[in-house]
Amino acid sequence: METNNQPTKRAYAIYHVGLKVLLKKGDEFLFLTDAVGKHFDLPGGRIDDVEHTTPLTEVIAREVSEELGEEIKYKLGKPVFQFRRHFESKGLHIFLTVYEAEYLSGEIKLSTEHSDFQWINPRKIDLKEEQFFHKEEYLAFKKYFENLV
Repeated sequence: METNNQPTKRAYAIYHVGLKVLLKKGDEFLFLTDAVGKHFDLPGGRIDDVEHTTPLTEVIAREVSEELGEEIKYKLGKPVFQFRRHFESKGLHIFLTVYEAEYLSGEIKLSTEHSDFQWINPRKIDLKEEQFFHKEEYLAFKKYFENLV
């Protein structure tokens, strides 16, 4: 909509920021299932309101420990892709960055945020859009796995 030939300024979107870890063990990647049992998820989560100056690696470590247990050891890699999640019913929008990580050791002990986990070789399974929260997320995973050597 224009007024006096000037475009109307749109409001900025307000997003929470989340950090996720794509944990790799051999040729497989760890996929969690959300507590409702419908969608794939990764370990990680949103930055807390008291973590404004906390290094991102420490935020990730806190989230991984909370969701997978304190025994899990991994080597964190670089950020590899991003996507957004929108939960209109909650008025919640999250911008997520996914980091590569190599699983080193430890028994997985899931928190109540997830109902199950599995190690998946993306070359041996056909990921489907309905397994993810949103299409953008599915396409980000699909592109990442297609580009693996």
